[in-house]
Amino acid sequence: MAKTFYYDSVGLLESTINDGTYANPSGGVYTFSDAATITNEERAVDQSISTAMTSFAVNDALQFNLGSAKAVDFIGVNFTAADTDNLELWYDTSASGALEAKSVAMTASFPVGWTFSEFTSAAKQYWTLVAINGTITGLSEVIIGSKLAFEVNPDIGIAEQEIFGTDINTSIGGVEYAVKRHDPKSTISMNFGNISETFKNNLQTFENHVQNYKKFVYSEDGTTGNFHYVRLDAPIQFQEVAFQRYSASLILREQLS
Repeated sequence: MAKTFYYDSVGLLESTINDGTYANPSGGVYTFSDAATITNEERAVDQSISTAMTSFAVNDALQFNLGSAKAVDFIGVNFTAADTDNLELWYDTSASGALEAKSVAMTASFPVGWTFSEFTSAAKQYWTLVAINGTITGLSEVIIGSKLAFEVNPDIGIAEQEIFGTDINTSIGGVEYAVKRHDPKSTISMNFGNISETFKNNLQTFENHVQNYKKFVYSEDGTTGNFHYVRLDAPIQFQEVAFQRYSASLILREQLS
């Protein structure tokens, strides 16, 4: 699997969140009703993977109102504890009533960390995550939007550097002492020597959405354990190297939560 960025391209961070319940009448069509069912549902999009929502029980649902119809091609969920219950993502053109269609069923066991499911769907305004067969425990973050698969691998020599979260101070007597502010973070630097104009434009679109504000997930190969929760550390640098061919350099800063 190609290296991939999974990022919020639909304004999920700015969306309106409604928790509620769903019913499944005969025919397998779900209906959504707004109700205060889930506790701390805002944690789904608070850009922190350390704190989870609670009381997400069977027949509960979490709806994201994107403000307008937008296309989505993946969902990513992060868990702080392993969970074996099922989730499904549905979409609709209205806030309540019968949900239009199901995008994906996430029926595998959820390990600690990130799990991604990819799909193809039409542009819709309302996206609803439903708990199918049990209480969802440990769900700390949700990302939906666009995936950007690399057209080529970065050049050999992807660099990683650890940034210490420690301040070294010196007392009046010249004694050094350390104040630890946080655990170390890593930066990942990668360079592309020759990419197409299409991939350059895709990288610029991605950059416009996330800037250095929104966190996203960098997947090394799509397997559990090789997902990095990051943000852009600096603007991407592009340089034309031939007609409609470009080089690109970018730095990612790994997040602690």
